[in-house]
Amino acid sequence: MHSPSFAAGQLRKTFLAVLTFTGFTSSACAFEAGIVAGPAVDGDVSKVGIVLGWDHPGEPLWQGKKWHLGLRHEASVSQWLVKQHKDVVEVGYSPVLRLYRNAPPEQGRFFAEASIGLRLLSRTQVTADKNVSSAFQFSDMLGMGYQWGRDAQHTVGLRYQHISNAGIKKPNPGMDFGVLYYQHRF
Repeated sequence: MHSPSFAAGQLRKTFLAVLTFTGFTSSACAFEAGIVAGPAVDGDVSKVGIVLGWDHPGEPLWQGKKWHLGLRHEASVSQWLVKQHKDVVEVGYSPVLRLYRNAPPEQGRFFAEASIGLRLLSRTQVTADKNVSSAFQFSDMLGMGYQWGRDAQHTVGLRYQHISNAGIKKPNPGMDFGVLYYQHRF
């Protein structure tokens, strides 16, 4: 069995590899840093974490008369706070599709978002009676939010997130979270 410091080291290496692979380390990339927090639907677990996000460079994926679709990337590290059990660390990457109304960010704008991403967990035994079977998980997310300020400097949003291993290994109970987040663009 590996020590906690070994698992934390592996998670850090994985996080840095994701950042490098997705181009986050590019100097031309403006990024956002933010915090996430929210409870699991079943009430035994909550999560807090940090998110680093950046928009895909270039034109929107789709441009309409009133709306446009953008792609962004997010790398995250969260800690699941588990009642009466050991906490779980979650490291992940998600490409996020955001549908924006065509309005200057300075005026404020609402958006809808969706994503399917990848997650790596430090433990599979979440609570005494909940085992997610594999450290490798998928993260499906639907959300909505609001941006405002110069160059969309501030973003606040609400997400519904489902994390499961998609049946790779049984049992596959999954975890559902309601997450509130704030991001600040630098």
